Amino acid sequence: MKNLSLTFCFVLLFSISASAQETLQQKFDNMLENTETYERYKVIPRTDLNAFWSEVTDSLIQKQQKILQLQTETQDAKALAQQAREQLSDVQTKLDESLELNDTIYFLGIPFSKVGYHIMVWVIIIALAVLAVIAYFMFIRSNSVTSRTRREFEILQAEYEEHKTKARETQVKLKRELQTAVNQLNERRS
Repeated sequence: MKNLSLTFCFVLLFSISASAQETLQQKFDNMLENTETYERYKVIPRTDLNAFWSEVTDSLIQKQQKILQLQTETQDAKALAQQAREQLSDVQTKLDESLELNDTIYFLGIPFSKVGYHIMVWVIIIALAVLAVIAYFMFIRSNSVTSRTRREFEILQAEYEEHKTKARETQVKLKRELQTAVNQLNERRS
């Protein structure tokens, strides 16, 4: 950037100086052509020489002013470029913060990236689905065990009732026999 601005200044300066040199060169040539020659020397009046020198001095002053103006413009351009870089840096920082905020999802007060959040949600869904399948199969197994146990209990209860009935009949029968034996014994005694 610095080299580019300096190159621009020199090109502008040379173009200005070239046009000024042509003008000064033309005036110098005119001055030499319009003067008298004495032997091999040219005689130039002092007034013409002073006027020419005054024009040379004015041209140099204008060039110096132009150089200073270009240097000021170059410094202003550098300052403007630096300010633009700082603004770009600020905008880039704000953009990065905005992108980070846009890519963040808060779940239960905890920040997650969108990808992390989606992975977490799918892990939770899959875990719940697995738990639901396990619970379903455990229910089916428990239900079959409960049904089988009920059937076995009903069979056992029926057998128990049958055994109880037979035991009662046997007990009643034994009591009758005992009573009959006691009655017979009492009859024999009496």
